[in-house]
Parts: sequence; structure tokens; C-alpha cells
Amino acid sequence: MYRRISVHLDHGFDCKRRTELALGLARRHHAELVGIYASSAPPQHYYGESVMMSRSLNVLKEIQAQNRGAVQNAFLEAAAAADVPAVVRAGASSPSASVALYGRASDMIIVSQRNRDDVEAAHENEFVEQTLLSAGRPVMVLPSSGNFPVVGERVLLCWDGSREAARALTDAAPLLRGASQLVVLTMDEGAATRSIESIPFEDLAAYCAALGTPAPEHVHRDIKGVGVGSTILNAAADYSADLIVMGAYGHSKFREWAMGGATASILKSMTVPIMFSH
Repeated sequence: MYRRISVHLDHGFDCKRRTELALGLARRHHAELVGIYASSAPPQHYYGESVMMSRSLNVLKEIQAQNRGAVQNAFLEAAAAADVPAVVRAGASSPSASVALYGRASDMIIVSQRNRDDVEAAHENEFVEQTLLSAGRPVMVLPSSGNFPVVGERVLLCWDGSREAARALTDAAPLLRGASQLVVLTMDEGAATRSIESIPFEDLAAYCAALGTPAPEHVHRDIKGVGVGSTILNAAADYSADLIVMGAYGHSKFREWAMGGATASILKSMTVPIMFSH
């Protein structure tokens, strides 16, 4: 069971959907919910600025404080209505740094896919990537479109035998125990991966059984001409997955997942929530 779940709060219109997802997971796991308010950095004072500029900045700070209060109060009211214990935290640094900092005192962090049309959302380059690479906690990313009343009923686990994939499996274990279906996706990118030693699938299945997850179904796909990201999303669609679980790195070409490569592709085109582990 997850005992403490964090969710990113900002002024974006996706904040409500993100909060609803977090509340659903918190209810299911009887967890405390932490709302981390992290929006754009507040305006700063500079040496030599005019009195008029100083007053304008103070007014802007006051408006930001009022807006922050409105977001936090709405979050606490929603949590109270759902009978979920909740607290709020507010960071003073960049959105990703604030979410990563306060999120480390929880089992999982929930954020949203970047939406260029959501102009009131937290503005920071590669906010999601920076958060998942620095938090030290699994990060669940909610797509900017779609309705997901249930997450974790049918799960697609991306497995390449790496440290990151192994960590993703254990990070997701509390969710997987409640799943009805677990599909394990392995991918073939040619001779480079065929020569890499891997554990027998039976060992992975035995570990899943020890974790209390459903018996995993193994599916193997060739990524030639398709790519890693598209292969994962296609498999998720084929098995009607409502959650993808994956590591932030992998073998050979998969190591591009840090700030580009498959991670960038997935984050741009994702169709279901994804739990990343790094």
C-alpha cells in the first residue's frame, strides 16, 4: 500500500483532473495526500529598481499569494469531500525542484503531461523530465487529455532487465497487487540486444508472484521501423492498458531515455498514465 502520495498543484486547468486522480489513488490505498503548490517563480527585487517598480512587484507578489491560497483551499476542500487526509506544501524554488523536494517524503508523485495550451500551468522547460530525474521517487504522469476513472487495473510493464526496470517493478508493486491484468513487454532492437544476457522470464514471473501481482503475460515486440515509444504505446492500446510502468533508462539505445529519445517521444504522445522510475 502507498501511505503518502504527492500531487503537483498549480493554476493550470489540468490541476483538477490531476487532483481527482490523486484522490482516487489515495482512497484506494488509505493514504495521506500532499498537495505541492509549485507554480512559476515569484518576481524578485533587484538593486537599483525604482520605487514604482518595487511597489508593482509587491502587488504582484500579493496577487500570487492570493492565487496560491485559492488553489490550496480548493485542493483541501476536495480532499475533505472525499474523506482523504491532506496537507499542502509550497515551494519557493523552481516548480520541478519544489515538487521533487517535498515529494521525497512520499511514496509517489503525480504530475501532468506538458500542455502548451494550458497557459496557466507551471512554466518550466522539461518540468516532467527534471522532476522524474531528481525526485528519487516514482513519478506518475497524467496525459493532458482523456478520462481515467480507474488507473492500475490493466498494467503494461516495460521490461529490459535493467536496474531501472527492476526498480519500476517494485515501485509499482502496491498498484500491481490490485491489478486484474499484468502484461510484460520486452522489445528487440536487433543484434545489440540479442547478445545481452537476460534472466529467464520464469524468474521474473516468480518474483511477480512473490510480490503478490497477477501472473504476468509475456509479449515480445520488434521495434525495427517502429521505434521504442510507438512500440510501447501500441502495446498499451492492444491490451487496453490503463497504466504503463517503465524505467527512465534501459539498454543500449534505450539509454537515450534520460532527457530525450524514447522518454521525449512517450511524453509527447502518451495516451494513458505512465509511472516512471529512475
